[in-house]
Amino acid sequence: MQSLRGTFATRGIFIVIGALIAIAASAVTAVAVRAGAGGSPSTSVGAGAVAGPRDTITVVGEGTQNATPDNALISMGVSTRQNTAVEAMTAANTEMTALLKAIKGQGVQDADIQTTGINVYQEQQYNVIGYRAANTVNVKIHHIANIGTVLGAAQGAVGNDIQINGISLQLSDNTNQLKGARQGAINAAGARAKEWANLAGRHLGKVLSVSEVIGGGTSYSPCGAGGQCGGGGGAPVQAGQMNVTVDVAVVYELTD
Repeated sequence: MQSLRGTFATRGIFIVIGALIAIAASAVTAVAVRAGAGGSPSTSVGAGAVAGPRDTITVVGEGTQNATPDNALISMGVSTRQNTAVEAMTAANTEMTALLKAIKGQGVQDADIQTTGINVYQEQQYNVIGYRAANTVNVKIHHIANIGTVLGAAQGAVGNDIQINGISLQLSDNTNQLKGARQGAINAAGARAKEWANLAGRHLGKVLSVSEVIGGGTSYSPCGAGGQCGGGGGAPVQAGQMNVTVDVAVVYELTD
């Protein structure tokens, strides 16, 4: 009787194991069916077939257009020395009022005049020998031909206390120059990218991205950066040429 029970127990264990194997096989079959859903049989994908990042090349192209500046921004003002700070400031204020009246008489508008500095300080040589006060403004002149008359009027109003700190020649509208510079920049980038692709034994594909590289503009200051031109009446000014430059960074796809 005891051996018969042992036989039944052994058979029960085999039945349970067989059921577990059947369930596992069923689960594998279900996974395979799901993977192949859509009417086509499932296909194994090897590691080498997984799509990786594109091969790319990044270049920077520069485009430049020349133009003749047609207006100017001039830094000018007055500087006086007196025995006391109050006297120095009073003298500077009086002279600045006269200077502003003179340049406005030449057609300069209020909107084109902006105060950029007011200061007073001690002048010393072993001890205090006086106080100097200064007042400066930026003046925008819309026609370069008028620069001489505006400067002459300013000097005539304040005499030797005139200060001319620099001039920046500008374009009133650089829209057309920017368009031309951008076209030149993208053309230069394409030529450079093609050259690098050839050197690498590859072919140039499509453009993936374009980014404009923002840099500082160009300016021209006859008096030098922060220089003191001083007086000099209606100084002759040569407009010359200025550059409008655009840089772009372009990412290209590389193909075999």
